[in-house]
Amino acid sequence: VNRLWKHFLRTGLVEPVDDLRATNPPSNPALFKSLQSELVASRFDLRHIMRLILNSRAYQLTSATTPDNATDTRFYSHYYARRLPAEVLLDAVSDVAAVPESFSSYPLGVRAIQLPDPGLSSYFLATFGRSDRVTACACERQGEITLPQLLQMQNGDAILSKISAPQGRLAELLKSSTDDNLVVEELFVSCLARRPTPAEANAIRQSLTGDGSRDEKFRDLFWALLNSKEFAFNH
Repeated sequence: VNRLWKHFLRTGLVEPVDDLRATNPPSNPALFKSLQSELVASRFDLRHIMRLILNSRAYQLTSATTPDNATDTRFYSHYYARRLPAEVLLDAVSDVAAVPESFSSYPLGVRAIQLPDPGLSSYFLATFGRSDRVTACACERQGEITLPQLLQMQNGDAILSKISAPQGRLAELLKSSTDDNLVVEELFVSCLARRPTPAEANAIRQSLTGDGSRDEKFRDLFWALLNSKEFAFNH
């Protein structure tokens, strides 16, 4: 239960996650004991525990902080935003761009999360901390934000090639609609699962009147959405 809690809320009830000593008590002993009891009572049904965690108030809290809880990193007074894992992020980019990633020796359409071989060469996955699966320790996966990751999102082929793909989502939208507002809304819903706010819509309308072709302007918008924290982070 500690591993599941950490998986969904970034910080385990006991940290480090495997250090279950009497001298290293959980941050919430009553909750920890309750989850253990639920696991046993459900005959070790992990989906039952996941359902409890995902429906909990702790998981559904906003990641926006207040002056009172901004420094809290252990007691779940707000949701702790975290970057999507390497495989999930690459699949998300492929999905919203409607351009599948190509992996050597695998048929087109295989997703990053389906790859059985952690040794498969992928600069994007390696840059974003894919686990080598040498041990069972979750610490193998690197979750830190690094400069190479930022550069990969801004200039990497995995992003730029999908944005400009002739058969990708953006190209199809631009070919099928001359309504810029509709294209903007479709990109927002695809990337962020929401429509643009009035302020965002106004700023985008102004940017679309500037120099450059229609395709270039919308590629810039698509690039900006993929590079936003709202897209790349679970928040």
